[in-house]
Amino acid sequence: MSPIPSVLAILICEKVIEEAHTTKKSLIGIINRLHATAFPVIFPLGFYARLTDCDGQYSFRVDVVGLKETTLIARLTSDVSVAGDRLGFVELALNMPPIPFPAPDRYEFQLYGNDVYLAHITLDGILYSGT
Repeated sequence: MSPIPSVLAILICEKVIEEAHTTKKSLIGIINRLHATAFPVIFPLGFYARLTDCDGQYSFRVDVVGLKETTLIARLTSDVSVAGDRLGFVELALNMPPIPFPAPDRYEFQLYGNDVYLAHITLDGILYSGT
């Protein structure tokens, strides 16, 4: 059985860019609030996580949950990742498809590895009045 990874960082951004030759990641527009003039709003986002203590095969998933109603609004799964050095790092960098945010709320991005909960980050959906 593969060990449960330790999460070192999770960030939400507007977009993740991965350089083809070096696999370096650039996170564009790191955010913790989503300002919208009206809800519902559909917004594409990037998700980045850095993990360690990985050895074996992992299937990662991100669930996006609205906390007021505890409703799942989106789910994204990754390709299987293989890690062989528990002291090394695994980077999960995903550009999520457009996510429908139904109302102003606090949204939790929950990270799972092999169906085991690992960590989360929150994003506040805020109604922006322009003032």
